[in-house]
Amino acid sequence: MAASSRVRVVVWLLLCGLVPWAAVKSVWTLGGDVLGVTGRAWRRGIESDGGAVYRALAAVGVDLTVVAALLGVFLALGLVHRWGKVFPRWVPLLAGRRVPALLPLIPAWGVGVCLGGYGIVLLVMVPLSLIGVIPPFAPPAPFTSSGDVTWMILFGGLAFGGLGCALVVGAWSYGRRKDRDGPYEGRRAGA
Repeated sequence: MAASSRVRVVVWLLLCGLVPWAAVKSVWTLGGDVLGVTGRAWRRGIESDGGAVYRALAAVGVDLTVVAALLGVFLALGLVHRWGKVFPRWVPLLAGRRVPALLPLIPAWGVGVCLGGYGIVLLVMVPLSLIGVIPPFAPPAPFTSSGDVTWMILFGGLAFGGLGCALVVGAWSYGRRKDRDGPYEGRRAGA
């Protein structure tokens, strides 16, 4: 059984928070300029500070953090759709079997609470900085202005807060539906 349409809509809306952040990161990785940062400066930072996997993916135009976020999106959607309860056909040896309840719930709750909390803190910091309660953000390299950093912090807050809250909402819904699923329904589903 899938989550209610209301829960699915909430999860989708929360996941939309990833769009501005992922777009900016992708533009930089592909060599474009946005928020006062050039693609070249972004790449220099990755080459000097990033690990081997990060550098290899960036060399072909893929940002590792965007890939990680897509894995989070996959988990969040699996928690609220029917296909998240039974292993799909393409999973060797497990196809058609029920997904053990804790397999998606442990990472969803753990990552969701941490990311959601981090994103909410970022979202609170932006207006506090804009009204002068906290000092403006100093632009770390490769940023050139406080305003550009503020935009990226806002985008990060929307992304991490949205993904984290989507995981928490999805995990809550999944757990409630797993409690209602009896062993008979699991057998009918082909597990």
